[in-house]
Amino acid sequence: MSVEISSATLVQQPRSRFALILSWVVILGLAGTVVYNNARAGASPAAESMMNVERARMFAMVVVQMMSLQDEAAGASTVVQQRLSTMISQMEEDARTVEDQIRVAILTGESLGVDAALKKLSDVSSSSLSSEAIQDVHSIETIYSDGAAELTALESDALIRRHGYLGRLALAHGVPADQEPRKTLQSEAFWFTVRLTIVGVSLMIVLGISVGAFVLGCVWFAKGRLSSTYQPGSGYGSAFLEAFALYLVLFVGLGLVLRYAGFVGLEWNWLALAILPVIWIWTTLRGTTAEERRQAFGWNRGRGFIREVGAGLGGYLAGIVVIAVGCLITLILVRATGVQASSPIVQELRGGPWRLVGLYAMACIFAPVIEETMFRGILFHHLRQRWSWLATALIVSVIFAVLHPQGWVAVPALTAIAMVLAALREWRGSLIAPMAAHACNNFLVLTLALMFLK
Repeated sequence: MSVEISSATLVQQPRSRFALILSWVVILGLAGTVVYNNARAGASPAAESMMNVERARMFAMVVVQMMSLQDEAAGASTVVQQRLSTMISQMEEDARTVEDQIRVAILTGESLGVDAALKKLSDVSSSSLSSEAIQDVHSIETIYSDGAAELTALESDALIRRHGYLGRLALAHGVPADQEPRKTLQSEAFWFTVRLTIVGVSLMIVLGISVGAFVLGCVWFAKGRLSSTYQPGSGYGSAFLEAFALYLVLFVGLGLVLRYAGFVGLEWNWLALAILPVIWIWTTLRGTTAEERRQAFGWNRGRGFIREVGAGLGGYLAGIVVIAVGCLITLILVRATGVQASSPIVQELRGGPWRLVGLYAMACIFAPVIEETMFRGILFHHLRQRWSWLATALIVSVIFAVLHPQGWVAVPALTAIAMVLAALREWRGSLIAPMAAHACNNFLVLTLALMFLK
């Protein structure tokens, strides 16, 4: 009998090793292809244009509110002017396009005076301009010299269409604060700064609570009050790694088919849920038991659904410290390289109510279910049989981050989020906690995007 077992082992081992190597080739090859394509393509022109307009709008609203406060408190004029100059200089450093430079000129005219604005417009005029940019420069120069009334309706509409709030601000030049359109612009700026202040204070409070929760978690872990309930198991060979590689092939293939067929909306991604039963069937055919699959997929109740959801939200709160560090690194990379992180979801923010409901469902249901099952479920389970939690979590988190379309500068932030989710998987065993944390993170990010970009 022992001879027969040994012979079977000798026959199966090469197959398992070949499947293992092939799976890694597929995973790393697809991940590398995604990274290369994202780096080469960059952000879509529409998304990049939208983000440029929105960044300028937020800067402009802060400037308008600061100018309003300066009018109410003349004694603060010098301090306000210094801050405005700093903000304008910062925006000028970030300007990447002619449109950005024109918006800087508009903000300069609003805060530092017409002469300074005309100087910046002359600098813009010295470069090679499109016909639209030439028209915008001419319109703004006309406003500063003769007033907005001298523009035609088409010229005014073009200014607003291309520059949004900044275009409206240019057209309101010289209008008293208690008259339209200046009155509406200042009202919008006031409520924007109120939202910004509330969010800023709330984030500081949450960060403070997170630091306390993180420290408490570390103390409990050191005292043995927090321990891993995850069971790595053994003896599965390459079945679950093959399943993850198959998932990537099917997911990427589905995306290519949908794009070729012209179905480019995010709602079509729901079709990817059909991949999960395919993966379940594959791992069944590869000889795993139902219990082994439930353990690998993370599809179990843990210590109870409500308790697991609470653990996920509490763990996410404590993990905000780690996420904040990742986001800080991403911000440093953005500032150092000028490359902006972007997501295709931003272009969906301008849709109607049902579009927004679909976005929340995609962010808080679809993404947590399929991504946690495949990354913190199957891939994590395969690697965790062989390596420590830290090594496993790092590998899974980096692969998770680079496969997202936000660009390479977002990799530190996404890796930090994924590390928190991997810690929850290790702690709870079930995927309910990571799914709850993932949904909470996406809900907060989407809500903040709607508050400031909608």
